[in-house]
Amino acid sequence: MKKCLVIPTYWGPINDNEEVIFDHPTGFEDEGTLKATLEDLEKFPEIKSGEIEVLIIAVANKASLWRQTENRVIEYVKPFEDKMKISVFSESWFKEIRNHQCLELKTVSTQDFDDILFPSGYSQARNLCLLAAIQSNADTAVFLDDDELVPDLDFFDRASYKIGEKASDNGVIHGKAGYYDQERPNFRWHWQLKWWPKDLTFNQMFDSFMFSDQRLNSTMVALGGNMVMDRELMSNICFDPEIHRGEDMDYVFNARLLGYRFYFDNKLKILHRPPEKKTPMWKKTREDIFRFLYLRSKYRAHLKSPFVQKTNFEEFQPYPGVFMQDDLDDRILEHMKMLGIKFLADGDRKAYETCMESASLPFEMKIDESKLIEKLLSRIDVWKKITSNI
Repeated sequence: MKKCLVIPTYWGPINDNEEVIFDHPTGFEDEGTLKATLEDLEKFPEIKSGEIEVLIIAVANKASLWRQTENRVIEYVKPFEDKMKISVFSESWFKEIRNHQCLELKTVSTQDFDDILFPSGYSQARNLCLLAAIQSNADTAVFLDDDELVPDLDFFDRASYKIGEKASDNGVIHGKAGYYDQERPNFRWHWQLKWWPKDLTFNQMFDSFMFSDQRLNSTMVALGGNMVMDRELMSNICFDPEIHRGEDMDYVFNARLLGYRFYFDNKLKILHRPPEKKTPMWKKTREDIFRFLYLRSKYRAHLKSPFVQKTNFEEFQPYPGVFMQDDLDDRILEHMKMLGIKFLADGDRKAYETCMESASLPFEMKIDESKLIEKLLSRIDVWKKITSNI
């Protein structure tokens, strides 16, 4: 079974001019976290021997910076080229694939190709990861992020454990999710727990898997920096371009819609070490609002569609289910009001004003649920055409 390791890396400045909101992109003059991740990988025999190829997908938070990002990352990884089999996939590779698919083969239109793969959000960046893995002819792909370390020397054996086999519930294990070892939030604000218990319910969900007597449990949640997928799943399911944040968990839902199951493996662990400098909270929270409103609509829409499999709402509990219910509009309104007041007290009026604008999103966003699943399935059809010709 051929395996590859895929690592997306995000570059560009954090300011008011970024076109894509990534949590902590690396500045061009900064060393970033990718170096530590690659140095950590040197300890694995299967990486040093080239048995597992390392694929680096480099994207920027502005379209105009993508070529600069590619050049920077190519230089960045040069010291590792004699220590592992490593390749960079970025703008020039994207254009080559697009020209081949859209102009030479006429498989799909340029517009449809860009909709799914031009990195205007996390979902498209993840689709580039899938495409690179498929092109590498890997049977199984392991996905990490560029701010992670891997503590267990048998990690890659654990990653491929039971892939393609049946689980105890008779579902086939096409995808797996693992655990992040990282600092946990301290819940300083009681109003956050009341209206926006994201971290609390997230931790509850993962704790239920980590302390399970079973190693593998069917899951509706996953973290993009610790996922494993087989070739069949990658070739048939893409990340939904409508999702700019939380794309990893949304992907698990997309897979379930078409009969593919993910399983949480409580023996699959990474160390998550993000840098201190991050995108401001109000920006990430705004993206979360879009994400949860869309996910709620997608769940409602899938119940009415005759073309997809149905998922019991209990499988989304406690997270992200708490943000998929009728009271989501009230949660957004109250949370953004309180968050805005906090920023105002801290003297950040711009953040306060943005929070007030975000509070109105539930009443301004119009999501056509009648076409939502149909649109997703149409994109998946496009994805299958692309992957069948890669």
